[in-house]
Amino acid sequence: MTSDAKGKRPSNAGISGRRRFLTMLLTAGAAAMLASMLPNVITNNGKNTESTFANNSVTSSAVNESRLNQSITNESAVNITVPTTSHISAIKTFPTNRTQQVNVSSVSVGNAVNNTGSTSNVTNVSLTPLDDWYIVQIGPTPQVNVGSYTLVIDGLVNNPLSLTYPELTSMPTKTILDTIQCVSDPYFLRAVVEWTGVPLKYVLNLAGIQSSATKVILYGADEYTSDLPLWKAMEDDTLIAFMANGQPLLRTHGYPVRLVVPRWWGYKYVKWLVKITVTNENYLGYWESRGYPDVAKKNGD
Repeated sequence: MTSDAKGKRPSNAGISGRRRFLTMLLTAGAAAMLASMLPNVITNNGKNTESTFANNSVTSSAVNESRLNQSITNESAVNITVPTTSHISAIKTFPTNRTQQVNVSSVSVGNAVNNTGSTSNVTNVSLTPLDDWYIVQIGPTPQVNVGSYTLVIDGLVNNPLSLTYPELTSMPTKTILDTIQCVSDPYFLRAVVEWTGVPLKYVLNLAGIQSSATKVILYGADEYTSDLPLWKAMEDDTLIAFMANGQPLLRTHGYPVRLVVPRWWGYKYVKWLVKITVTNENYLGYWESRGYPDVAKKNGD
């Protein structure tokens, strides 16, 4: 081999060295970029989680709505897909999940839950304190004067009624244990409640339902409406409730009276109930007309 040949390096050796050098640069650059991004990712995720569960804001509602195109399978919530516009326009407040232990062995059970998830033979249960319930409503809380309050029952009835608060509270009452849940987030937006009230069917029977009736329309003082098929309205534990957990309802939760519909979703539990119209029309309420199921059964009940 000549001296010239000895002094030359193969051309492919220089290319391989450059490739190794570029690979090292790219690897180091990617690692540095990932390290710089990681704190921001953690911080942003923490902020989103906080706002979802701590703030009653448009952002928190919007984050929550990302679940709405999915079939809900949490606990008793099954076999239902919530419309994409679900509760976007609603006011939401999340609970802090405080509870109080009470003995309810003498109380009728309507979709009750205890610590084992059982729905029967309940002797002790954790009730959700009134001031820690979730809130979902379409507008500001109305100010209802109990002194001038009346509940009107009209439509396809033989004896239209206008009942005052003292008249309602003097009627035969029933107490049940029930879990009210919002269909948009049944795991976090829920409350376990001991309701006391007048069975809706008692009031409807006083009014005398006409044979052509098929449905009742329910009106809240906030202009919210919902509806029930007549067969559901006539179930023993569908109540016009005026007490919860042994206390009068709070104003934010429907004072002076609200509807209670065990085993159905919370959008049927009309707050600040002021009117019940018996009809044979296929009326759809506020959320029902926006795509919610009219027969709003939880868990197929």
